[in-house]
Amino acid sequence: MEFIENKIMKDDFLKIKEDIVMFITNPGRMGDEDGSTFIIKEEDEFKIYRLDNWMYRSRDFDEREYISLDDALKQFPEWKKAWNNNDNKGKYTYLYMGFGNGLAVDNGIYGEFKPYLDKRVKKYLEKKEDKESMQYAAVFDTWKDAFLDMINNK
Repeated sequence: MEFIENKIMKDDFLKIKEDIVMFITNPGRMGDEDGSTFIIKEEDEFKIYRLDNWMYRSRDFDEREYISLDDALKQFPEWKKAWNNNDNKGKYTYLYMGFGNGLAVDNGIYGEFKPYLDKRVKKYLEKKEDKESMQYAAVFDTWKDAFLDMINNK
């Protein structure tokens, strides 16, 4: 499997139930300020989606199909709660990724995902001089590869 972020139409987005969301990112001030990536799992199949244009409008921007941050927060209230509270008491384990960016991982898959993330983060930090200050960036830069490692290892 490759990490290909699919676009989603607004009507289809509004049909997604949060219980099938396995991973979802929140935008920050740097890195990924323009949207969110989320991954759902239906019948043992993962689907990767991307929401864009939260800060920067593309040339093909379509207001009718636009999914705003407010739309996403209403659709996924448990994600909003994890993001606002920076905690792991609900549906998600929340991982801060620096500069306001974050990754919420469904608690049902977090235990399986964590060893892959830890391995990728460790490898990433081996190449850095200031390992402590790069901890958050390591999660930001490696979570997608860790996800692919987990999926491709099955």
